[in-house]
Amino acid sequence: MANLLNKKIALEDIYQVADKIIFNKFFQRKLFLLIIISVLLVVFFIQVLPSANQWDRDSPSFYTAAKGITKKIDIYDWEGFQTLADSIFGKSEIVYPYLYSPVLAQLFIPLTFLDYPDYFFLLFIFNVLLTFLSIFLIYKLLELKEEETHLPLVLLFLIMIGNIPLLTTIEYGQINILVFNMILLSMVLLKSDKKFISSILLCFAIFFKIYPVLFLVLFLFEKKYRCILYSVINFIIILLVSIILFSPSYWYGFINMSLDNFLSGEKSNVFFDFGAHINNYSFNGLLSQLFIKNGLPRAYVLPTIILFLIIIFFLFKSKIKELIKWENLNLNISIILILILTLSIISWVHHYVIIIFPVAYLFKRIIQERRYIYFVPFSLLFYFIMYYPPWGGFPFNQIRFMSAIALLFFIAYYDFSKRKKKADYSRAIV
Repeated sequence: MANLLNKKIALEDIYQVADKIIFNKFFQRKLFLLIIISVLLVVFFIQVLPSANQWDRDSPSFYTAAKGITKKIDIYDWEGFQTLADSIFGKSEIVYPYLYSPVLAQLFIPLTFLDYPDYFFLLFIFNVLLTFLSIFLIYKLLELKEEETHLPLVLLFLIMIGNIPLLTTIEYGQINILVFNMILLSMVLLKSDKKFISSILLCFAIFFKIYPVLFLVLFLFEKKYRCILYSVINFIIILLVSIILFSPSYWYGFINMSLDNFLSGEKSNVFFDFGAHINNYSFNGLLSQLFIKNGLPRAYVLPTIILFLIIIFFLFKSKIKELIKWENLNLNISIILILILTLSIISWVHHYVIIIFPVAYLFKRIIQERRYIYFVPFSLLFYFIMYYPPWGGFPFNQIRFMSAIALLFFIAYYDFSKRKKKADYSRAIV
């Protein structure tokens, strides 16, 4: 007994035990997979079912905007929009302003033929189905069918349980899952060399949420000029169809609203200050709150962000190029998705649902490469991004954002350290 207690436990011993557990035949059996996924699905449905019959926070905005277009109302004029919302839902219900491009509202027009309770329920079902579709697309992109263990696939279903960004998306009737799936499907098609169809989906994702435009920057780094060309062509086609079928006035309204509420540094004229809101988990949100706290002009926030990005780019230019040149599509998708969240003008908690992909990607690599020591920081960041409640004032309210930044650097460090290990091993052989 004394010898057992005095025995030194090496890291390699821990790795061997982890290997025996993770790659145990039990975890490779389909029966295990069926049982654990069934249990997780039951828990998931128990969590989301209450959202089927409650008032959605955001989907009434989409419904009202679509109705407004059919009635030729300026959906970006807050007074006119609110008057229409009151006529549909009554003055007792809060309907938030419509902040998206006209394309989304125009595509939602067929849904306005439904009574709004049916519309809410349909959107709920749609988001649940899209949740499962996202799991399938991640499964395809990460090629989990080829893995020795089912645990990476189990993680995808486990992530659904208690996931605050995901559950908030479904509860609010948001479209983040739709945009996420468009990005994933676009990347699946790109991987199959179907560039034109891929660019169409990416363009619609950009029209819905704008932020996927960062994927065009990725294409530029990777010199995928044909992807950029197709995206530009499809973007122009969609824009022209929107203008011809409806009116250019909606685009004027959208541009003016965006400039007034997001880029001018002025306080929003509806409901609350979007940029500096306590639940805006982005670099802009962090700096806006920091500037307000210290009495600095808000107009300096955007220039500060741009200056910071320029400095970071030139300091790490070679590393950034090396990271992108690795031609690892899943790595690049993970990096872009995290950058999307952190660099967006506004990133609410439900936007963080797209972190599911980087988390699944990193988990797969850790298991595949048997680098289990990385599970410690991985688990912490995973918790703070997916499960940390919106507690505390500044700066504690920004833990989710800071964890996303940490995840970005963690993924980059993990990848570079793996490359260095390979390079050192190659030199040792020579």
